[in-house]
Amino acid sequence: MAGVKKILIIAGEASGDLHGGRLVEELKRRAPELEVFGIGGDRMQHGGVELLYHVKDLAFIGFGEIIRHLADFRKMFYQMVKIALLRQPDLVVLIDYPGFNLRFARKLKALGFPIFYYIAPQVWAWHVSRAQKMASFIDRIAVIFPFEVNFFTHYGIDARFVGHPLMDGLEIKLTPEDFYHQYDLIPDQPVLGLFPGSRRQEIEHLLPIMLRTSDLLIHKYPHLQIAVSQAETIDRKQLDMMIGERRFCVVPEHTYELLKYSTAAIVKSGTSTLEAACFQTPFCMVYKVSGLSYWIGKQVIKVPHIGLVNIVAGREIVREYIQDSMNPMFLAEEMTRCLFDKRFREEMKENLGSVRALLGEPGAGARTAEMILEMI
Repeated sequence: MAGVKKILIIAGEASGDLHGGRLVEELKRRAPELEVFGIGGDRMQHGGVELLYHVKDLAFIGFGEIIRHLADFRKMFYQMVKIALLRQPDLVVLIDYPGFNLRFARKLKALGFPIFYYIAPQVWAWHVSRAQKMASFIDRIAVIFPFEVNFFTHYGIDARFVGHPLMDGLEIKLTPEDFYHQYDLIPDQPVLGLFPGSRRQEIEHLLPIMLRTSDLLIHKYPHLQIAVSQAETIDRKQLDMMIGERRFCVVPEHTYELLKYSTAAIVKSGTSTLEAACFQTPFCMVYKVSGLSYWIGKQVIKVPHIGLVNIVAGREIVREYIQDSMNPMFLAEEMTRCLFDKRFREEMKENLGSVRALLGEPGAGARTAEMILEMI
């Protein structure tokens, strides 16, 4: 590399910020002089990214919610285009977040910028025809599921499997004893972990049903303890207001510990389901959006399952409760099995272990950094 190279990077949500933070750290380790700027969160900023927008400003969910904030997205979109033209990055690195990033990739490629995509858009699930179009404006993709290599290669896109970035960061910082003590949990009593997501609208749609499910379970099993995961993008006041007088604990920073030490969990669809699989914690998957968002999603989703764990496994190994089926009574019944049915729990743990094996070895961030440096 001659001279100081510049990278424009965009991650639009909490998980992208996490993986982007590790990626930037690997890039800086190999090329400390790199200038990296764009959209991300605290992890990316800590890794050395000059933040122009924060992921907290983008925490929307679903098609309907995005439409309501369309003016804000358009303003940010064109502001980022102007910044690219002004600062002339040597490479544009886009992390997940396809609703914004695919449009941005097309625009920036038309302006002559090379495009690298990390964590491929899941077009195999919702818009297969778009894969062929992507070949015209994406130069290279680092994919995180083995089956994605053949899929994108078939459409003429240079794709390489780097492993799943989750494998780089499954770090447990607290022992069980320290975790239970910090959050006032009783070690020998079961814990149900609630993981309602990292966006405000996810909390609004999912957490009330999770809480009512917990009420049903506690009525039957008074010794059950409930712990709610708080993503860094979520205001604690929002959670406290919804939890109300319930004696549930909120876990603001030890997500992996909560996943590992929970007896069972209710997990929002997305990356968190893979995290639960990595810790082999029995769980069910939930998802609920506005009626408009759900209707639009039903028209475009082309796979039998929406949970990443089930997609990777190629079959249903965890139950999916989507939209109207996300009912407290249904969830309580499934959680009873996940919490207390020994045979059911052991079978699910074994199945989750097989999914973890498919996610590759640690080092996704390092391998992706090498791919990026090859391009600049």
